[in-house]
Amino acid sequence: MPCLRLAVVFSAFVFFVSCRSSTSTETTNSPTLPVATQLTGKQLSQSYCSSCHQFPEPALLDKTTWQKGVLPQMALRMGQSGNAMAEYMRISNMDEMTQLMEAKVFPEAPMLHPTDWQKIVDYYTSEAPTKLPPQSPHTSVTVGLPLFRIQQSNHAVDAFVTMLRYDSLAHRIWVGDGRNNVYALDHKLNRIDSLQLDSPATDLVPKPNGRFDLLMVGVLNPNDRKAGTWTQRTRQEKTAPALLTGLQRPVQAVPIDLNRDGREDVLICQFGNHLGKLTWHERLSSGYKEHVLDSLPGARRVIVQDINKDQWPDVVALLTQGNEQVAVYYNQHNGQFRKETVLRFPPVYGSSFIELMDIDHDGDPDLVYANGDNADYSIVLKPYHGIRIFLNDGHFRFRQAWFYPMHGATQTIIRDFDQDGDEDIAAIAHFPDFSHRPNESFIYFENQGTLRFLPRTFPNAERGRWLTLDAGDVDQDGDDDILLGSFFRPTGPEHVDVMSSWRKPGTGVLLLKNTLKTK
Repeated sequence: MPCLRLAVVFSAFVFFVSCRSSTSTETTNSPTLPVATQLTGKQLSQSYCSSCHQFPEPALLDKTTWQKGVLPQMALRMGQSGNAMAEYMRISNMDEMTQLMEAKVFPEAPMLHPTDWQKIVDYYTSEAPTKLPPQSPHTSVTVGLPLFRIQQSNHAVDAFVTMLRYDSLAHRIWVGDGRNNVYALDHKLNRIDSLQLDSPATDLVPKPNGRFDLLMVGVLNPNDRKAGTWTQRTRQEKTAPALLTGLQRPVQAVPIDLNRDGREDVLICQFGNHLGKLTWHERLSSGYKEHVLDSLPGARRVIVQDINKDQWPDVVALLTQGNEQVAVYYNQHNGQFRKETVLRFPPVYGSSFIELMDIDHDGDPDLVYANGDNADYSIVLKPYHGIRIFLNDGHFRFRQAWFYPMHGATQTIIRDFDQDGDEDIAAIAHFPDFSHRPNESFIYFENQGTLRFLPRTFPNAERGRWLTLDAGDVDQDGDDDILLGSFFRPTGPEHVDVMSSWRKPGTGVLLLKNTLKTK
C-alpha cells in the first residue's frame, strides 16, 4: 500500500555500499583509505551510481536540497561522515541494529578517498540549479465531478487509514488503521464490525469461502524489523494463528499458485527500509517455504499475469528504494524465475504505484506509473512527479506516451467509470502542493480518447490527506464508485487549516458515489 513507501527518496548513492563494496579493498594502499583518483566528480558519480541504478543528474534537485538534505546522507553511506556508529545507536531494536551492521549499511571505513568524495560534493552543488523549474505545461484541473456525489463517513474511521479494500464478495468495505484496528463498513460508511490486531493492517484479500487473508506490517514507521505477519481468518474469528511470521515490513500479499502444484502460494512485498526483499512462499503439505525473487528493498507492488503467454503466471513488480524500477520475473516452470528490468528511474523519483491495463486497446497491457513519494531528505516540489502511461510495443517493452504532472502522486486506479468503452484514471497524491488551488490531492482523469484526458477534482479535495484508494460497486447499482482513505501526517504551520480538518473524528474514509446509474 502507498503509505508504507514513506522513507524513500534517499540520495543518489543509497546503494554505494552494496554496489561497490569490493572497490574500497581493490584500490587501497592501506586498510582504511582508498587511493585518490584522477577522475572528475561527474565520472566518479557515474562510476559509483550507474552500475546499480539509474544515474541521477544534479538537475533533479536544487542546490540547497543536495547540500543540506541528500549529500549528508550520501556521506554516511560512503563512510565519509565518521558517524556510522552513532547512526546504528539511534536504532533501539537490537536485532534490527545487528542486521544493519552486518549489511554495512553505514560503513566505518571510507569507500573512496576524501578528495574524491569532495569532487562528488562539488559536482552536485555546482551543477544543480538554485531552484527547480515549474511543472511542464498541462491541462488545468477543473473543479467539479458531475459523475460523482460525495459521501463522508459518519464518525466511523479517523484519518489514520493504512489499508482500504472493497470486498465485492461480502459487499463491505474493509479499513485498517494505524491504531491496529480493522473495521468493516457498509455502503453508507457505517461501522458494522471490527477487529483488534497486533499491528496495523496493510493488505486484505477476501476469499469466496468467507475467509480472508490479512497482512500486518509489524511496525509502521520506517524500520527493518522482522515483525510482520500474514494470516487467514473468517469474519467471525477475532484471532487466528499466523501462517507466516518474521516478515520485514510487508505491504502487499498476493495469494497465487505460482508453481501450479494445486496449492495456493503467496507473494509478499517485504518493503523494509534499508533492507527488504520480494519473496514468494511455496505452500507445502505443512507450512510454507520462502523463495527470494529479489533481495532489493522497496518492493511496493506486484501484479501476477501471464506475460509471455506460456500458461504460467509471471510476476511484474515495482521496486521503489534507491534502485527504482519495474521488473518482470518470468516463471521458469521449476520454481525459479528469470528477472528482466523493463523500466528504470532515478533514485529520487519517488516511484509509488503501477497498474497494467490495455489503454490503447491494441491487445497488450500498457503500464500506468505513479511517482511522487516526497519524504525524508529531498522534500521539495518536483516537476517530474506525476502520472505516466507507457505503451507496450507487443513484446513487453515500453515507451512513455503520456505524462501529467502531479505533485506527490501516490496511487492510481483504472476503471471505465463512465462506461463509455475506455479506461478512466482516478489518482491521489499524499504529497501535493497544499498551497495550490484547486488542491490536486485527488484528480479524476476522464478519458477523451487517443491519450487525451480531462482532469477534474471535487470541491475541498484537501479535506483528507489521501493515502489509499480503491474502487468498486459499493452501492450495488451497476457502476464503480471510488473510495479514498486519509492518513494524517503534519506538513507545516502554513497549512494549519487543512491539518485541522484532517484531525476531525470520522474523516478517514470518503466515498465518491458514481451517479451514472442513479440519475
